[in-house]
Amino acid sequence: MKRRVLSLSLTAGLLAAPALAISACSAQPAQPRTCPTSPVATGLAVAVGDRSDSPQPSWPAQLDSQLTRIVNLTQQQADHHLTPTAGVTFVRVDGRPSVGCVMSYDSSGANGPARQANADAFLSAVHSEVGRLAATSPQADPLTALSQAAAAAGSGGTVVLMDSGLQTVAPLNFTQADLLDADPVGLVAQLRSAGELPDLDGRTVILDGIGYTAVPQVPLDQDQRDHLVELWRQIALASGASKVQIIATPDTQPSGSTDLAVTSVRVPAPDNVHLGCDQQSILADDGAVGFLPNKTTFRDNSAARTVLGRFASWLHANPGAHAALTGSIAHYGADDQHGLSLARAQRIGSVLVDLGAAPSQVTASGAGWGPYPTKTAPHDSTSDPLNRRVVVQLSCG
Repeated sequence: MKRRVLSLSLTAGLLAAPALAISACSAQPAQPRTCPTSPVATGLAVAVGDRSDSPQPSWPAQLDSQLTRIVNLTQQQADHHLTPTAGVTFVRVDGRPSVGCVMSYDSSGANGPARQANADAFLSAVHSEVGRLAATSPQADPLTALSQAAAAAGSGGTVVLMDSGLQTVAPLNFTQADLLDADPVGLVAQLRSAGELPDLDGRTVILDGIGYTAVPQVPLDQDQRDHLVELWRQIALASGASKVQIIATPDTQPSGSTDLAVTSVRVPAPDNVHLGCDQQSILADDGAVGFLPNKTTFRDNSAARTVLGRFASWLHANPGAHAALTGSIAHYGADDQHGLSLARAQRIGSVLVDLGAAPSQVTASGAGWGPYPTKTAPHDSTSDPLNRRVVVQLSCG
């Protein structure tokens, strides 16, 4: 949604203005506190909400420069006898996102010390608001919250999504099987086709806390967090964001609000997936890409294709790259490099091609018995599971 804004832009020149003071709803609000929800303030909008399954949010120091920008712009508007419109709009992230609080800087300070006191009060109030804006509806819809925040920030403004990023409602319902492992480019294309992308044209988007969860949500591993961050980054870019910044500070705090239900997202078993030139991934048989005993049939075809789709997408995007697949089996029977170990590697290769990789990008080989504890050791219950695997070696050029 396009918004008409004042001709005063949020430029670097405004950042050079002296540090000014601010006052918001109240630096030390009374209980029960009230906070205006209209009119929305342009310039900076934060989509955040203390909800179940996501860590209780806290204001990151990296965003204080955004508040200084709002202070300077508001004071300049006031000094030019314009009605100040800049401020911070908080949009609640829950199942039905809504504006939860609008804060603005008090530009009435008569001198430097008064303005500085107002600025300090404003920063303090904003810092506090982040941690106490609680969900009021079940489930989580950060995509809609991001859209509402973009509308509030206005063209040229900054939008912050401060959330785990695990949405639990359509059209980005991560409780659906395999969505957490979906290819970001393909998923964004689906959202665009359905008209579900927000209007972020000209906005700077900052992603904070994506991929970090709180109990009862099962945590994501680093690779899964990186994958989820990339998905939200692609959403922002496809929606017209002029710039996307990532705040990757780990967050292990519990959620502060657990009264409203949020469906937990099933997290696939971690698979050793590393995408890039000269990267090696080990697809263990007890992971998503596992086979029925003595067969080349996947135990879970959907899960296997989801993981292998990530390799296929990377190969498709890097036509000069190559994947060498090497299968191995447990230490039973003959050490046959042309038998089951080769057949399983070939099976994975055929799926990669089916999912978009070029046939010339994939080669398969069999190693026979696996390497643990040594290639010639007898079978044992500890080493056998480690030897049932397919190694994916990616290379470029």
